Amino acid sequence: MTRKVAICTLLYSRGYLPGALTLAYQLQRLLNQTVVEDDITVCLLVARALFEDEFSPQEIVLIRSLFREIIIIDPLEDQAKSVENNKANLDLLRRPELSFTLLKARLWDLVQFDQVLFLDADTLPLNKEFFKILQLYPKQTRFQIAAVPDIGWPDMFNTGVLLLIPDLEMAKSLQDFLVKTVSIDGADQGIFNQFFNPACNYSKEILHKISPLMEWIRLPFIYNVTMPNYGYQSSPAMSFFQQHINLVHFIGTFKPWSHNASNHEDRYYQLWRDTQRNLHNEHHLSNYFTRLQLGNLETETDFHHESPCLDTLLRQNSGEKQTQVSPDVAQVGINAAPNTAIQEHDQEVPTSDPQSAFKFEWENTDYLRHVQRAFPESDI
Repeated sequence: MTRKVAICTLLYSRGYLPGALTLAYQLQRLLNQTVVEDDITVCLLVARALFEDEFSPQEIVLIRSLFREIIIIDPLEDQAKSVENNKANLDLLRRPELSFTLLKARLWDLVQFDQVLFLDADTLPLNKEFFKILQLYPKQTRFQIAAVPDIGWPDMFNTGVLLLIPDLEMAKSLQDFLVKTVSIDGADQGIFNQFFNPACNYSKEILHKISPLMEWIRLPFIYNVTMPNYGYQSSPAMSFFQQHINLVHFIGTFKPWSHNASNHEDRYYQLWRDTQRNLHNEHHLSNYFTRLQLGNLETETDFHHESPCLDTLLRQNSGEKQTQVSPDVAQVGINAAPNTAIQEHDQEVPTSDPQSAFKFEWENTDYLRHVQRAFPESDI
């Protein structure tokens, strides 16, 4: 029987949008190269406030072209309280933005799928062999989470790659636990280990009625090789296992899409940038991406200007009546059942002409045709 599997990433900040788009492109490219037994849906989980308040219509069209399903997620119940409880540990990490990763607890709400494979937006699958991860534990239960050991503390797992079974009872238990417990690291990795990993259950307050059934299944490190991880042991190991690495994970504050990324010579960072460049070239969107303020791979220039609305550009060039972008999304929230349709995204369309940091003559190029080719099924 064919299983319904979701491969998901989470977007809670505009800063991770280049990573999410490149990840989706790479997943689709690799899926086209292999035969998988499961019915796989590449999904984007996106925070409601981010989606409704910060994305322009043309960005939504771009996201829809790369993700098969968009799932809007609401904050967890009492999430503000959890963030405050975990502030001290996040301060130790100097990563306050990681408080938003608690939204990963929403993954267990996705009961429309038989299994969920979660990938952080700063990961990059390298080959079609990566999808063998879905076959490693065919009898996984809802009480088990499959993940790779973390290089910083190997008795804990890294939450950049997670394999789980959605379940509403587990979702409620985890979200209740999250509110009552201070995370080891102030974010999702600590709290998920405290919930699933017996090695982190040192306090009776942490134990709960279903804890004896909890289990962390250790995935091979080749499914989540964290970068940078150079050191006495890891450098020769990277050389030895190089041909077998299926996914790399760019941990820390420095990302491949950072504006100083061109100064980093690591082959995996360069591979990520090559993948993003292929995305740009394949969809003829190099200039379009620049105008979305997603970086310019050739110049690494940070353009500070208003992003033009794709609807406006098309209307100016074709004279057709502008229509509202209608994203095909579902929502997961406190009072919402999974896969529930939401109303059309209502966003004001800019009326000003596109402003650019450099001269670009729209009428003298075939840019319009390229955009229409990139988004043949959009609602524009």
